[in-house]
Amino acid sequence: MTETAYELAQVNIARLRAPLDSPRLKDFVDSLEPVNADADHADGFVWRLQGEEGDDATDVAVFGDSWLIINMSVWRDTDALTAYMYQGRHREMLARRRVGVPPRL
Repeated sequence: MTETAYELAQVNIARLRAPLDSPRLKDFVDSLEPVNADADHADGFVWRLQGEEGDDATDVAVFGDSWLIINMSVWRDTDALTAYMYQGRHREMLARRRVGVPPRL
């Protein structure tokens, strides 16, 4: 494996449409742990932001706005991040979001 001088950081900041404990976001919240575990074991994964209360970063304050959540991770390169994003559970979550599939209740 060739060492590179740089790694890739990605950051997503999203505004919630409902509280994290609401039925509307149940599918998203229930998927956080397995999707994050997939990232942790993905080829090219380096690091991700985690909060004090758990494995995800949903409790990390963003600009003092409780309706904002953040996801931040570091990857070896764009190929590694792209491969993770568009396969497995992460891809399934993106597909459900894009077609507007309602959360499972």
